Amino acid sequence: MSSAVEQGEAKLSIAVSERMSAAQHDSPGVAEVRARAAKLAGELAMPTPMERPWKYLDIRNLSLDGYRPGLGAEGEEAPVVDGEYAAIVRQVNGETVSVEVRAEGLKIIPFERNDDEQTRAIIEKHLASAVAVDVDKLTALHYAFERGGLLIYVSPDAEIKQPVRIARWFPTAGQLGAPHTLIVTGANSEVSVIEDFKSGDGDIVVLPVIEILPGPSSRVHYSVLHRWGPNTQVFAKQRTVTEHDSELVSVSVVGGGRVVKSHIESSLVGRGSSSELLGLGVGRGKEHADFYTLQDHIGPDTRSDLLFKSALKDASRAVYYGLTRVGLGAKNADANQEDRNLLLSKEAKADSDPVLEILTNDVIRCAHGATAGPVDQEQLFYLRSRGLPPIEAEKLLVSGFLAEVVDRIPDEQLRDEAITSLEARLAAP
Repeated sequence: MSSAVEQGEAKLSIAVSERMSAAQHDSPGVAEVRARAAKLAGELAMPTPMERPWKYLDIRNLSLDGYRPGLGAEGEEAPVVDGEYAAIVRQVNGETVSVEVRAEGLKIIPFERNDDEQTRAIIEKHLASAVAVDVDKLTALHYAFERGGLLIYVSPDAEIKQPVRIARWFPTAGQLGAPHTLIVTGANSEVSVIEDFKSGDGDIVVLPVIEILPGPSSRVHYSVLHRWGPNTQVFAKQRTVTEHDSELVSVSVVGGGRVVKSHIESSLVGRGSSSELLGLGVGRGKEHADFYTLQDHIGPDTRSDLLFKSALKDASRAVYYGLTRVGLGAKNADANQEDRNLLLSKEAKADSDPVLEILTNDVIRCAHGATAGPVDQEQLFYLRSRGLPPIEAEKLLVSGFLAEVVDRIPDEQLRDEAITSLEARLAAP
């Protein structure tokens, strides 16, 4: 794949996209999506702060011309994964190094060089169905230069008891990563998927897309660990489209990255379906974590809940712009969204912007709330009066603040990992 870009050639050209398609042996349907995206990528402009999801981040001057797509694993070591998992996938710079599946009723298929007709048909049917190619320029670039795409397919009535672990490691500077995760589940099934993103210290841009399509009465837990290097910029899209009585629990943990901008949408189409969106993070330095969420109630009897929390050190910034929309057909909707932020320095900043759009008066509940402020001084005084040093007292209060989200993470192993990662960031000078 390193030959996709020739000497002196523009790195994000249609020709490079075509060579990536040929090298990855795209099926006809995937190749068509890639070709359409490559054309759109050259026509669309960068998003602007005039657009609701981009209100707090201006990337109009971000130039991606110097970043190289389609790098592989040559010369790089694959990440090590320990633990009890239903499946383990390891990738380096978008190249799948290994796939190990240990559970019945579960398939994990890389898009690249996929010769299985059944899974190719599933990919072609669902690819770009939840996150459209033409959402914006960044999404078009993702589809044009996608590498590392994975289908996670769960058969009807299959209950995958242990999580699926996907380790994506981006060590090489100057690259444009475009990993794709497509989760499709059959009726009455259950699966938990954990994606762990890491990168090196170099200048990297990554454009992940996650499409989640739960079948009727199925349950999907999707968790993402953003543990990026200090010079990585991430612009992610995640969207779930539900069928009747399906459930989604989505967890986003931010533990690093120069910019982590994530759009998380739940389209509650099926009657009786639900989504629970959880997010937490600890900001350091000048890191910028930016979430746009959409809880879109379309079908009747749907439920959504959202809780995001962040603790911000130094000059870090957290942005939350959340929209709860209740459509005309969403009778008996029950929706809630909360964003809470702790400011641990005078330079830290949090922007919280929860919005409601209710188009029917037949709702059970539609609520929202947001706060930003320092550690409670009375609580801090109480702990110090009991003999705790100021730093330890503050750490204890911050850990308790984040615990409300941590305790709601379904997977115990992931809970422990999230606590360890965030506490390490809190303890660092």
